[in-house]
Amino acid sequence: MTNGDSVRVVFVGGTGRSGSTVVANALGALDDAVSVGELRYLWERGITENRLCGCGAAFADCPFWQEVLRTAYGAAVPDAQQMHQQLTAYTQLRTLPRLARTPAERSSAPEALAAVLAPLYEAIGTVSGKSVIVDSSKLPTYAALLAGVPGLALDVVHLVRDPRAAAFSWQRKKEKNDSGGLMERRGVVKSATLWTAWNAGLERAWRGSPHYVRMRYESFATHPRESLQVLADALGLTGVDRLVDDEGRLDLPANHTVAGNPARMSIGPTAVRLDNEWAGAMDRKEAAVVTALTTPLLTRYGYPRSLAAGSAEG
Repeated sequence: MTNGDSVRVVFVGGTGRSGSTVVANALGALDDAVSVGELRYLWERGITENRLCGCGAAFADCPFWQEVLRTAYGAAVPDAQQMHQQLTAYTQLRTLPRLARTPAERSSAPEALAAVLAPLYEAIGTVSGKSVIVDSSKLPTYAALLAGVPGLALDVVHLVRDPRAAAFSWQRKKEKNDSGGLMERRGVVKSATLWTAWNAGLERAWRGSPHYVRMRYESFATHPRESLQVLADALGLTGVDRLVDDEGRLDLPANHTVAGNPARMSIGPTAVRLDNEWAGAMDRKEAAVVTALTTPLLTRYGYPRSLAAGSAEG
């Protein structure tokens, strides 16, 4: 990471409640890779709110992240609230049309943001000793921002989940395990609208790129070894046989993820199972609303319109 080569970033994109946390942590457990969670939240949830790192320590007490900040910025760490505001403004939904005008791989990041992000990712590689950084920040607009940062080389893993399963998950009450309280909940209309916008934006921005691979979460959940091998092969990573046992459990190491689903703090043998509860428990009218709002992407990604069919597997 100090020889002038580009810092390699594997970006896991899509929408919330799509299994990105477990997929990113699995990729980060492969040889020479490290998972850092949703790094776009470093400034808000890490530095400002001092939530728990994936290792269990408060962000301010985590030796890994404090060394990363020192390596990246010395004593002049950028103002966290200002950075969060700038990133939010640049990556919010209304900026999505920018991806239709300029292919992501030819984008350029604002100089002020690039000057902060480039040393951050380089420092993560230096401190971790890994050559591949797995970032599960999800948003296509943030991925496009990273693609325009000089010195970063981006690969995109587009993770898709049945939008009705995602909408059902957004309605559940889930406790945060890094700060207390409950995670954000969304109604089905907002969930379906964002599912369509973010997935369409991510695909449009990287369509035809050799640095883009798409996978359904249902495939990963039902065939974790085979699916992870597909991703590893596409990304040039190794170590799947070491990571996945004969029963499909992932042997996840401790990590330093700064944000994400509570599952990010799981370590050791971790079972991966398809959660298909929505097919029997979701309100049929709400499921129909999601189906209507997410067509034609729903069928493009191989999910049945029929509610009786449930979520597609494999």
